[in-house]
Amino acid sequence: MGNVILDMAVSLDGFIATRDGGDGGIMNWYFSPAPPSAKVIDELIDTIGSLVMGKRTYDQGAEANGFADDPYAADRFVLTYHPMGDVRQGEKVFRFVNDGIESALEKARAAAGDKDVCIGGGADVAQQYLRAGLVDVIQLHIVPVILGEGIRLFDHLGGQPIPLEITRVVESVGVTHVRYRVVR
Repeated sequence: MGNVILDMAVSLDGFIATRDGGDGGIMNWYFSPAPPSAKVIDELIDTIGSLVMGKRTYDQGAEANGFADDPYAADRFVLTYHPMGDVRQGEKVFRFVNDGIESALEKARAAAGDKDVCIGGGADVAQQYLRAGLVDVIQLHIVPVILGEGIRLFDHLGGQPIPLEITRVVESVGVTHVRYRVVR
């Protein structure tokens, strides 16, 4: 069984999106990656067996046709409050899960096999998995911009420290990739 990885791009001040949900430029490095970033992206593509995201993240990606060129061949699980059938976009299938984060993770782990499960979208989803102690690795793509306000990744964690160990730092053009192991 692989790890559960929280993988998110963040501004230097910890925001994953602007107040209106835009990315504030924090994803610019991803679309034309310099060689060090390309290696990090390739590693993710190779090691991720399934992705978990929130409904808002799914809606934003679907609205922008953002899944059309997405290179991940992984199964996708979308957390939602409302029962929905699976949605196919090209070769990608999005499975909607409305019975909680543990159920979504169980389904994602089964789909991933020996590969990793990536928690990839929405601060609220990330916070739920962190509060529940279900994340093994946090990989942040830290972009040198201060957004000043927006949607903060590490709010609402319940006040208990989450000890981390840095396991890798990769400097690249316009982004620094930092990987942490959650210390249990």
